[in-house]
Amino acid sequence: MKHPWLAPRIAIPVAACVVAVQLPFIHWALRGAAPVAVAVPFEDKFDRATLGDAWWSNGGLWRVVDGQVFSPGVGNNPLWLEARLPPDVRVEFDTRSEGPDGDVKWEMYGDGRTHSTGYLFLFGAWHNRESRIAKLDEHAFTQDEMRAQLAALARPYPRQLDVFEAIREPFVEWGARRDLEKMQAGKFYDSETPFVVKRADLKVERGHTYHMVVTRKAGVLRWEIDGQPALEMVDPAPLNGRGHDRFGFSSWSNDTYFDNLKITPL
Repeated sequence: MKHPWLAPRIAIPVAACVVAVQLPFIHWALRGAAPVAVAVPFEDKFDRATLGDAWWSNGGLWRVVDGQVFSPGVGNNPLWLEARLPPDVRVEFDTRSEGPDGDVKWEMYGDGRTHSTGYLFLFGAWHNRESRIAKLDEHAFTQDEMRAQLAALARPYPRQLDVFEAIREPFVEWGARRDLEKMQAGKFYDSETPFVVKRADLKVERGHTYHMVVTRKAGVLRWEIDGQPALEMVDPAPLNGRGHDRFGFSSWSNDTYFDNLKITPL
């Protein structure tokens, strides 16, 4: 005897609902690589009325205003350039923030569709408190912070544990010790392991136009602001290839302007 739920009048609507809910994930899995419209080397001065066919965004009302790209606080919806970045590259552009608390952002070696799929550059983030280069996650730890976290987990302070914690604790300690050993051997960070480099003394001045230069060569990212070194990231497992080959401007909540983009292979 069949279960009542297997009757066509019930099973078909339920199946349709399940498929409908899964459609965004199916589309994401099958969508393929982002399109390519232009090639590197590439320059764009934005001396026109619209962004044009070389640029794409998932949302955020990106537009050209007075010969500059205008980002009206797009909430991490990058404006992606439809071009593949070479493994070694120099990217430079001008930018300014008209917000009260900095927060200039852009991304390199992302997938051309989704935020936080490559290296994120944050200038004056979190109310002008910090600037970062972040691999895959802007909230990740630095390498020193990760080492300290693992050391604390590997040798926790004595404390009262409930039954579940008493069972779980030896496995957590073992995993942390194993990861510390991998870190000491230089094998902890792979291509999908997030980490950041950061400093707290770089502040965005409202209305000031900054000239940004980022170079990547042999896995080393160097960021300069107005000709002065800002941050450097040495990535032991650099992002490369499909899904990690696009450049995009971004922002969070402030009005931000970008101009005079130039991308040069090295």
